[in-house]
Amino acid sequence: MASRPTFFAFLSIVVVLTCRCVHAEEGQWSDDPTSAIKTAAKDNKDLLLLYTGSDWCPPCKKLEQEVFSDEDFYAEAEGDFVFVKFDFLKNSPLRDEVKKKNEEWARKFGVDSFPTIVLVDPELKPYAFAGYEEGGTENFLGMLEESRQVRITRDEKMKAAAEATGDDRARLLDEALSGMPREISDVYYSDIIEEIVKLDEDDELGLRTKWNEAKDAELRKSILTDVMMVARLDSPKRAIAMIDEILGEVKFTTKQRLEIMQIKLNLVRKMGNPALVDDLLDEMIALEGLGESTVERLIVKKVYLMVGSKRRDKAMKYLEQSIKDSQAKGNSGVYLLACKGELLDSVQSFDEAVETFDLAIEAAKNTPDVLAEVVSGKADSLYAAGKEAKALQVLDTFADDIDVPADLRAEALLHKSMLMRESGKQRTARLVENRAIEIIESTKERTEIQSVVERLRKKYEK
Repeated sequence: MASRPTFFAFLSIVVVLTCRCVHAEEGQWSDDPTSAIKTAAKDNKDLLLLYTGSDWCPPCKKLEQEVFSDEDFYAEAEGDFVFVKFDFLKNSPLRDEVKKKNEEWARKFGVDSFPTIVLVDPELKPYAFAGYEEGGTENFLGMLEESRQVRITRDEKMKAAAEATGDDRARLLDEALSGMPREISDVYYSDIIEEIVKLDEDDELGLRTKWNEAKDAELRKSILTDVMMVARLDSPKRAIAMIDEILGEVKFTTKQRLEIMQIKLNLVRKMGNPALVDDLLDEMIALEGLGESTVERLIVKKVYLMVGSKRRDKAMKYLEQSIKDSQAKGNSGVYLLACKGELLDSVQSFDEAVETFDLAIEAAKNTPDVLAEVVSGKADSLYAAGKEAKALQVLDTFADDIDVPADLRAEALLHKSMLMRESGKQRTARLVENRAIEIIESTKERTEIQSVVERLRKKYEK
């Protein structure tokens, strides 16, 4: 009789384990999404939708074995989720109504591969998609926790946004969606995205570009294609009229509007009317939201076009006034000063050019790329004035500044080399060129510098 308790104890363990396994695999899952949604809403839970093929799909079977057969998974997850399974059987009978229901719910979330897990709130707003990954229960629960946090953040930000207006509302809506993949937000939260874009219509917060860049790019591409086609097939005047109509009817960001106006500028120039060119550039310069450097570059463009249309004196007066206006606003005016230096150099007013370049160097001290251009301009003016030693010294000083990026220092040395070769100092120039190559650490940039050096040597060492 002593063996009977042992046998019954063993049988009890088997029964318990079997029940636990059945409970874990089947007891928690519903195949009635309508009822599950009601339960989720009542119990303040989300839904975990599983799309599987339990009798034919290898990764589906792995997911069942490694995660959904583990009672620990349910102990952790059932407090937050109601579980719904859509089983796309192939080797077992499947009633027509079940097949229809499965297909309907697959279309609802674009499911076309198995297994797919979709996490949704009771209003069926998805916030995460997943598939099979190795790592078992622990890894899967980690994914669920991260995804739930995305949903919690979404709801918190949406609640705060309901009380906000203007830029604050746009930022909060952006934060509500930012934790989700774009393939989810773009499809299932398009109404929120449209509101963000509308609230940041001029892209001052950068949110229009973030959420609507692809659509804006497509619109811009379509518009530009139409404009360029009209410009090729018809007169510039008609193309300009079309651009004006588009700019009047379509809301563009400042950057987009400027791009379209650049096309218009090219067409206006073809008409040969300098006054119209001036007016259009003034309009472009006056656009709200342009950065300081963009405004200065547009002014420089206007100055050079005025010089090109034989209005040098007027261009210089306009440039002088623009420099005063820029400095009065506390701006550096570096591009304007550089332009003035180049214009003075072009009429052989070298001393004045050097003085102007010195002012530009001071203004450009925190922008290495611009500084490199200005230093080169000063060196050219000194060289043209017969002050070769000073010109070379200016380039040397710049090249010796270890705070300047290596590629810019190397370019200054190559500039020095060219000036020396123009003076017949071929051997010394070679040493300078070798130094330029040595400065560069990047293999790609070094190859580019070596290519320039080879061309220089080929030109001067015949």
